[in-house]
Amino acid sequence: MHTYCDRCNEPADHPIDVWDDPELAALARDLGYRSVCGGCYDDLVVEAREAREQQADDRRVEHRAPAHLAVRLEPADGGAPQETVTEDISESGVQVRIVSGLEAGTVVRISTAEGGADAVAIVEVVWRNGDALRAGLRLVEASESWAALVRSHLTNAAE
Repeated sequence: MHTYCDRCNEPADHPIDVWDDPELAALARDLGYRSVCGGCYDDLVVEAREAREQQADDRRVEHRAPAHLAVRLEPADGGAPQETVTEDISESGVQVRIVSGLEAGTVVRISTAEGGADAVAIVEVVWRNGDALRAGLRLVEASESWAALVRSHLTNAAE
């Protein structure tokens, strides 16, 4: 009795149960595969690795919540602090409006105006959106209060 590969529909003498592989289980469930032939198994391993690498490279995969919070940006090098507003926030980053003076690579401390949450971030990118300057910051050290702030905004955005 032959079993057929769920991926290529060819007979498989020794099918591999991909749900038993922790690295492939979620991908296999999403694709509707249970058992595959050796060749398709190898292809799935490569696809799963590429998907993980792409997801790691794509910081926008993480859910962001629109949030217009008053924050203070203090450059670690002692530059002049800026009072600004966020556009959106996530557990690993934040987009802010800026006046000037920030460049990619600058390390800043972000704190909310009321002082309830803070984080340390690196300016990843600065761009012009019409007449306004924006900056994308990647958090390198966030307090629990920052994580709680993000969770509350994500919850509110989902409702």
